[in-house]
Amino acid sequence: MNIFTTSTLHKAATVLTAAAVFASCQQLGPNVVNDIDIARTQIAPNLLQLGARNWVVIADPAYPLPAGESVVCINVPTDTTDTFREVLDLLELEGAVVPRIWTSYELSAMPESRAPGVKEHRKKLEQLLLGRFHYEVNSRIIDMQLARAAKEFRVLYIRTRTRLPYSHIAIELDSGYWNSDAETEIRKRVQELFPPLIPEQSPEQPSGTTDITTVITA
Repeated sequence: MNIFTTSTLHKAATVLTAAAVFASCQQLGPNVVNDIDIARTQIAPNLLQLGARNWVVIADPAYPLPAGESVVCINVPTDTTDTFREVLDLLELEGAVVPRIWTSYELSAMPESRAPGVKEHRKKLEQLLLGRFHYEVNSRIIDMQLARAAKEFRVLYIRTRTRLPYSHIAIELDSGYWNSDAETEIRKRVQELFPPLIPEQSPEQPSGTTDITTVITA
């Protein structure tokens, strides 16, 4: 019986490619491969462990990390937009999860005089966001979402060399083959096919009978 699935083969191929690039870096020196290849070797093994409800955050070097065992942080030698492109490519190659992308209002409002390079950064980011599921919100909302997620699910932080305030990109992972509409439909069908055996609210106590809870606690 063939126990290998397409998903498994994709994972194996990606990890093997990353391992080969990493080995060549060690043997031949840092000038042989570019920074993108090095970043891929660091990102791929961590990213492929994640599933639905996990998060990925691509952030500047000073971005604060929440406490918790579910938080994983790696540092890569690439800028935020190149790192973001690598993450998207790896997710699309795997296909098991799809990204829901969050960026901040503050980045859109940032003047070039305060953050040199932010205009070029926004231009590259807009190209990558084109046609993708994307929220643009106050950065505090993103922070609250991440703090909440870190209490229950794994969050991967990827720190880049981009030194621009509010340039972080948060990616909420969702199932690539099961969305919220499908979940709502199946919940409705379960209720129809398997009605609860015990009513949610107890019926009114008939007169002349004793509440069993009163007897137990008396």
